[in-house]
Amino acid sequence: TGEYGAYYVDATDEVFIMSARSARGLSCQAYDAANDVYFTKEFGKIECLETFTGDELLGLPLKAPNATYEKVYTLPLLTISMGKGTGVVTSVPSDAPDDYVALKALKDKPDFAAKYDITPDMVEPFDVVPII
Repeated sequence: TGEYGAYYVDATDEVFIMSARSARGLSCQAYDAANDVYFTKEFGKIECLETFTGDELLGLPLKAPNATYEKVYTLPLLTISMGKGTGVVTSVPSDAPDDYVALKALKDKPDFAAKYDITPDMVEPFDVVPII
């Protein structure tokens, strides 16, 4: 389980949940390049409001950008590496084999889902939605 933070993003006046590595990367990116506006007021710096472990985030409802569903849930994916990415990713079961297998396992194996406190209502209503 990785460590995550709630980071304040100045450009959008929102709080994003992500790894410290991802937050640092975001703080170096332009939000509106034409007007020289970055995601954070100070290049390379971002405010962390709170930290949590991945286990604390499992099962939480969230709104994913451009998703078909109004609400989705934070689910476990055992192949994520905090050292090479953000740690929390949007699941795309239609186009990513690991995501498909993870969703199917949570639907088909109640004991596996229960190990992570994932209930049927967090996975059963969700069908694979092609994006490509």
